[in-house]
Amino acid sequence: MSFLPPKGMRDSPPKIKILREKVFEKIKTVFERFGFDPLETPIVEKWETLKGKYGDEAENRLIWRFQLPYSEKWFALRYDLTVPLARFYARFKPALPFKRYQIGRVYRYEDPQKGRYREFYQCDADIVGAKEPFADIEIIDMMCEVFKAFNFSEFTIKLNDRRILKGLFEDKLNVEPETMLKIFRIVDKLDKIGKEGVINELKETGLAEEKISYISEILEIAEFKNEEILEFLRKFENEEVKKGVELLEACLDYSKAKHHIKIDLSLVRGLDYYTGMIYEIVVEKPRIGSLSGGGRYDNLIGMFAREEVPAVGGSIGVERLIDAGLETGIFKIEKYTIVDAGVIPLSESVMKYAWEVASELRKSGINTLILYEPTTPVKGIKRLEKKKISYAVLIGEKEASSKTLTFQNLETRERKEYKFDEIEKLTKEIL
Repeated sequence: MSFLPPKGMRDSPPKIKILREKVFEKIKTVFERFGFDPLETPIVEKWETLKGKYGDEAENRLIWRFQLPYSEKWFALRYDLTVPLARFYARFKPALPFKRYQIGRVYRYEDPQKGRYREFYQCDADIVGAKEPFADIEIIDMMCEVFKAFNFSEFTIKLNDRRILKGLFEDKLNVEPETMLKIFRIVDKLDKIGKEGVINELKETGLAEEKISYISEILEIAEFKNEEILEFLRKFENEEVKKGVELLEACLDYSKAKHHIKIDLSLVRGLDYYTGMIYEIVVEKPRIGSLSGGGRYDNLIGMFAREEVPAVGGSIGVERLIDAGLETGIFKIEKYTIVDAGVIPLSESVMKYAWEVASELRKSGINTLILYEPTTPVKGIKRLEKKKISYAVLIGEKEASSKTLTFQNLETRERKEYKFDEIEKLTKEIL
């Protein structure tokens, strides 16, 4: 029997779980500072809820869907946190604008590799009921604040607008909507397969040579500076392009993160529900893919609510964020346990007093472990050190009779004696 979890899923030992919870807390702090409320939705959704929202690749290959042997209904593990939000809004109709964040696990049947897993956490923040551009700008600025909070300095916010892509391509390519989506998905692979790989896959769609050549020119322009790209785009009379350009200009004008923004015409974002602004945040090192991404999806909520409800949001991939932070040294494994101190009883006769000491330490806010069986100081301290606990409280006959305790810092090896009623003073040494 193998004790490994399913492929693409990971066990998290305490040191990783503790780090992840710290990351969550820091992200929550930023989200809440921008006025977002917490929300929770189920991991399991009805298949009909997710069906028709993500595109062919996601629905035919990536979504975990299943039918229980004792039910005729089909269910699915949530693929992201956005479609469940749309369902939630249609059900409860909260007051607008509705700003929510959610942190939770999502599931995708990916090919596992570094930074890409089949079970992972997303931290989403969305604004429902607000039109562009200011809600879009706030999402970008807030995500920038998250990365600054983690001391990431070398990162880029890749920015584009689905309407620009649509306008640039629809006039020149004159293809069916389904073919257009295929083209978008291929262009979206530019970072993974390179320009040559994109062109080869475009040829496989049967596109004419001149149309592929036009797409290639657009990809070259994507590498220009922001103002050069905007200058190129302003020449187009297409209304969709004009709207997209106005959005990009507003972002560069108002955003506090403008110095991190790079307009990227090759950015597509794979999901079908995006309608306007789209973004991704990438770090210079390591090359691990986007750490955050999102955009505007004005039609998705209407698929549930039967009314037009604009929406925009962004998501942070926590596993990639942690992987990148550990590799670059921004994150460090500093805590291996949440236990602050361990109480070591040295004989059976002192167990009751040791229990009282542990209880009082806990009341004082110290996370306390007590050894259940008496032992020697050396063996007890070794047990605590093996668990990476920093402080020991030794309780022997002397301590029990005098209502004291012996406190030892396991890093410096320094020992001090405290009276039982001085435990509150002891907490200052630990916390």
